[in-house]
Amino acid sequence: MNFNSFSIFMKKLLLMVAATMMATMGVQAQKIQTVDKNGQPIPYASIMTEDGKFIGTTDLDGILNDVKGAEVVSITHVAYQPKKVRVVGQGGRVTLEDADFDLPEIVVTKKSHVYVQTYYRLFYIDDDEDLPVCFYRAGVLNNSFERQKKDLSTSEDHFSACSNGIIKTALNTALGSYIKPIAGLKMKKMEDRMKNNNKQLGITFKPNGPGKQIIIDRYGVVGSVTDNQDKGERRYSLEAALLSKHRILATGKDKKIAKAEKKEERQKDRVDQDFIVYRIDENGNYSPEDLVMMQSFTSYFDTKNEHNTYILLQVFTTDRAYVTKDELKQMKKDNKMKMTYQNLQKFERDHKIPPLSPEYLKRIQEIVKK
Repeated sequence: MNFNSFSIFMKKLLLMVAATMMATMGVQAQKIQTVDKNGQPIPYASIMTEDGKFIGTTDLDGILNDVKGAEVVSITHVAYQPKKVRVVGQGGRVTLEDADFDLPEIVVTKKSHVYVQTYYRLFYIDDDEDLPVCFYRAGVLNNSFERQKKDLSTSEDHFSACSNGIIKTALNTALGSYIKPIAGLKMKKMEDRMKNNNKQLGITFKPNGPGKQIIIDRYGVVGSVTDNQDKGERRYSLEAALLSKHRILATGKDKKIAKAEKKEERQKDRVDQDFIVYRIDENGNYSPEDLVMMQSFTSYFDTKNEHNTYILLQVFTTDRAYVTKDELKQMKKDNKMKMTYQNLQKFERDHKIPPLSPEYLKRIQEIVKK
């Protein structure tokens, strides 16, 4: 091989190496991780494209491994401010700022009842290009319970409530009945609910660093718990679909397992992720009235109709108090409001409810116009 041939060969080789490195960098840039100001992972952040198409959600380590070629993504999470970032420029790591959501302090008294006002919003996308169906509803609920009896009373649950003036579609009845069994305010602590409702799975909470625990069943990790001492909050992240699958497997009953497998065929890659925040005292204790916010996210690919489905529910506690029975009646009366879209938007602003991303809002505005 003469010098010129060798030179040409080396140039080609260098170009191939450079192309390989660039391709590798491109692949690595597809990964994104969401973290807070302390560098701690943020699970269950929703990642969307600029035009409002869902890409996926981050896992328990705050990681989404593939943003599917999107250079710019929009990130939404119930506890953090929405953010739009250029993926490559961020190096795959994105820091989210806490949402400026202020839950008023509650003064503990010996009064007989607890009043908890919650604001909910439910967002549904059937991501079919030929017939996209977008469903949105929001509202204010008055929850209360008698402290001695622990008897919960609420006007409606967060999933099925839908008042006049809120956007309605043909999905109203179907969607409400589909997820109605999952109610709003829970009377037992998360740890007790997890252990009592999943005895076959042997749920345990295992320490995993300062202020952290992982939730484990007999099949593996299904969630995590993080104590935010700065804000006095406990945050639960739970892989609900995985837990449900493990619960069915633990029964050992062929019919139940076969039924679940059939559902998996219809709803491929189903994800159910619950994120719940409670306010805790210096000893880590909390009660049902200490609910701060929650988020439930569901996604799956409908194999029958060949399109993706996404459901996002967010709930925020906006008011709470210990009251007498008469005071409770008066508070419910005083807090009645006409559930129009304009009134609810004003309610969000007045109570500093973290805003949805512009991509979500754009879709909602389109429905309102229709």
